[in-house]
Amino acid sequence: MAGAEKLYEDTDVEVFKAPTEEELEQLIKDIVRKTGRPLTWKELREQFAGIAGEDRLRKVLVKLIERDELIELPDGTIGLPGMEQNYVPRRTTKRVRPLVPSKFRARWGNLAAKLRKTGLPLGEALKQLGLVQSVAEVRESKKESEKAAEEVVEEENKEVEEFDFVEE
Repeated sequence: MAGAEKLYEDTDVEVFKAPTEEELEQLIKDIVRKTGRPLTWKELREQFAGIAGEDRLRKVLVKLIERDELIELPDGTIGLPGMEQNYVPRRTTKRVRPLVPSKFRARWGNLAAKLRKTGLPLGEALKQLGLVQSVAEVRESKKESEKAAEEVVEEENKEVEEFDFVEE
C-alpha cells in the first residue's frame, strides 16, 4: 500500500497502518479518477480488501456523496461529478439500492430505471428528456429558494414582535 506506514515486516508478512478517514476518502477519489470511469460497489470492495472493511468503506462513500465529492449513478456505480455526462449505464433489471437515497432521488428522481434502459450516455439521455439544467439555472433557483426562506423567517419574526403577551 503506497504511502502507508509500515508497522511490522517479516519474511512472510508485512503489516501497514490502516488509513485514516481522510486518507481513505482521498484513496477512493484517486482510484475512481485513475480508472477514468465510475466503479461498482463490488469493484470498490475488491480494491479496498485488506485496507478497509465494508462498513468503513460504505461510511466514507456516504460522506463523500453527501458532500457532492462523488455521485451515485442510476445503475448504482460511484463516480466523480461530471463523469455522468459520457457514462452509459449498465443495463440491469436488478433494483439499485442507493447508498444515500435522498441524494439519489434528488439527482435522478424516478427516472433511474428509464435512464439505465436507454443505452445512451446519461448527458445525452437527459437532454432528450429535457431534464438538463445549466449551472446558472441551478444557482438562480437556489438563490430564489434562499430568498423565499428569508422572507418567511422575517414575516414570522414580525408576527412574534407584534404579539402582546398578556399577564394574568
